[in-house]
Amino acid sequence: QNLVITGSLITIIPLVIAFLLLQKYWQSGLAAGAVKE
Repeated sequence: QNLVITGSLITIIPLVIAFLLLQKYWQSGLAAGAVKE
C-alpha cells in the first residue's frame, strides 16, 4: 500500500511542478503580450 502511494506521489509531484511553472510562464507571457499591444 505504501509503495503505491509513494509511486503515485513520485509521478504526480513533477507534473504539479511543471504545471505551476507553465502557468506562471503563460501568465507572464500573456501580460507581456497585453503590454506590447
